[in-house]
Amino acid sequence: MRSFTFFIALLLIFSPASDAISISLGEAAPGFTLNSTDGKTVSLSDYKGEVVVVIYWRTAHDRSALALKDAYDELKKYEKKGVRVLSVISDTDNKDHAIGVLKEKGIDYPLLVDPDRQLYSSYGIRVYPTTVIIDKQGVLVYDIPSHPLTYKNTLEGYIKKLIGEIDEKELNEILSPHKAEQDKAMLEAVRLYNLALKFTQSGLLDQSVELANRSIAAKPEMAQSYILLGFLNLELKEADKALEAFNKALQLDPNSHDAQTGLGGALVMKGDIDKALEILDKAAVANPYPQMTYYELGKAYEQKGDKDKAIEMYKKAMEKIIKKQVLPSAISKCQ
Repeated sequence: MRSFTFFIALLLIFSPASDAISISLGEAAPGFTLNSTDGKTVSLSDYKGEVVVVIYWRTAHDRSALALKDAYDELKKYEKKGVRVLSVISDTDNKDHAIGVLKEKGIDYPLLVDPDRQLYSSYGIRVYPTTVIIDKQGVLVYDIPSHPLTYKNTLEGYIKKLIGEIDEKELNEILSPHKAEQDKAMLEAVRLYNLALKFTQSGLLDQSVELANRSIAAKPEMAQSYILLGFLNLELKEADKALEAFNKALQLDPNSHDAQTGLGGALVMKGDIDKALEILDKAAVANPYPQMTYYELGKAYEQKGDKDKAIEMYKKAMEKIIKKQVLPSAISKCQ
């Protein structure tokens, strides 16, 4: 097994100036009935009285995957408040690839297939991805073209307005120009983060640590930078610094499998094997692609003297790698 291999992850770009769709907002949303990849028939009318978010995307576009993941992260908490998300691809797209993308990202949205691009035409889709939002009365109220830097904030602002959690004034504040400074900070943080990944791939770990810290300084709310810094510190045998970084990442994103796995790895390094096993066991259960977690579990059991269990964990890690079930994260040791 090689040491940490880092994947280029987040690439944020500004959306094009054009609107997402050619039909007018404020009108009744065109109805549709489509088949899902799991054999169900889904109609817009099934969601009468609910807010519906439709994301029309393509498997070949990185921005599509980013929009789907951002929407999932932001809107999952609104399901109980009557918000539904549907993902749609054209029947000319690769269905198996699309299913794989959703599975890799841990997204359980229905995947609908648009035959002969009927929905595409009726909505006048202009860019990929396109996100349209339909209110409880079936009116097409908002659209978001592509995957702008402000995608997550904009999407959540629209949803909060539609379910009555904020008013028009508060929505305008979310969408106001002063957000541009925050966007610039995020863009700089992502630039530094990606540069740190490149330096890491070249084995320049000290420079990578510096860049990861600069990314954190630019945008302290970006959990990925802390995760990267944590794994770098693990590689440099700085267990205490790694613990600090992973704990901060988990404060920002309590469900991060990478941060949980890294925290377990840091605890193994410090000799707190029982605590490490507790954390890593939970991470392995929660993570659909846990080869890195299994690897850390193997190390923990090996240090504890349970060689049979260690071998079992190492085998599980290798099975995941052989099957090319790549961990959907920024960092994976077992590649």
